[in-house]
Amino acid sequence: MGNARTVHGGLDAGELRSLGLVPEQVLDFSANINPLGPSKRVREAAAAADLAAYPDRQSLALRQALASRLGVAGENLVVGSGSTELIHLLARSRLRPGDASLIFTPTFGEYEAAALGAGAEARSVPATEADAFHWPIDAGVRAVDELRPAAVFLCNPNNPTGVHLGRETVERLAAAVAPNALLVLDDAYAPLADCPWDSLPLLGRGNVAILRSMTKDHALAGVRLGYLVAQPKVVAGVRALQHPWSVNAVAQAAGLAALDDDDHVEAARGVIREAKAFLQTELDALGLAVTPAAANFLLVKVGDGAGIRAALLRRRVAVRDCASFGLPEHIRIAVRRPEECARLVEALKEVLARA
Repeated sequence: MGNARTVHGGLDAGELRSLGLVPEQVLDFSANINPLGPSKRVREAAAAADLAAYPDRQSLALRQALASRLGVAGENLVVGSGSTELIHLLARSRLRPGDASLIFTPTFGEYEAAALGAGAEARSVPATEADAFHWPIDAGVRAVDELRPAAVFLCNPNNPTGVHLGRETVERLAAAVAPNALLVLDDAYAPLADCPWDSLPLLGRGNVAILRSMTKDHALAGVRLGYLVAQPKVVAGVRALQHPWSVNAVAQAAGLAALDDDDHVEAARGVIREAKAFLQTELDALGLAVTPAAANFLLVKVGDGAGIRAALLRRRVAVRDCASFGLPEHIRIAVRRPEECARLVEALKEVLARA
């Protein structure tokens, strides 16, 4: 590890302009969000937000509503401008120069960026393609025992592999982490996973911090919204570093409305199940290796990830090139509606036929 530069999914307006395209012309499979988009309730709440008034600096109404829903106290929770803000604030508040951090890789690049930005060392527990990107948990536990990291970062389900560790495995990792250190568990994709499980009971260990993103399950990528649940001392450390008005009024209004959107998220899970099964069948038929995934995206080995991505984009279909994860032969495909997935498959057939 050691490269703090991060790359993300989503459309790049400058790149599209160079191809004579605008975002509205492109079907975006590079961002792993709810394929149904924001609900009508959320859109109406966002539109009704008072743009002339400063937002609540503490996101108090949203924080209290979240705490009530989760069954935790308000001091156990902080709301942020997406979970990425909270990852960096958490690293700054907990890590010191020379500290060790341990990251289960390949994974979301902001964990490493945040650790290095805080002056800490970033070490990894890598998963390999030969093991279908399942981590060697015994080796991970040994690494925790030997390195004694101040923070351990685990994305579950993992981005970009879709691997989802069960409760007992995560509990085993938490037990290995020192009482004064933190297991940072990123649940961003859990609500849209095949078999989600509730990680909140892990908070009772005292050394677990849970990140959740409303960007994915409620399709709020444009307003940025996430939250951290942890022990009061951990939360207080993050709040002390957070800039004023970090979470804007539109995001707070959308988040409050989204808390009543269980039916919308459940409908999305049904669409994802159907569309993912379709994609798996079609990609298998094309002879492509697909990593078994519990999440709302698929990691697909195509040979030349950057080349395939570029060719698809010229056909107005965007996917995520996985070179920044250390997987240059792979692309990541978000699961969208079945009819949209059919367009992706047709475009991919054209590209592979010309390869």
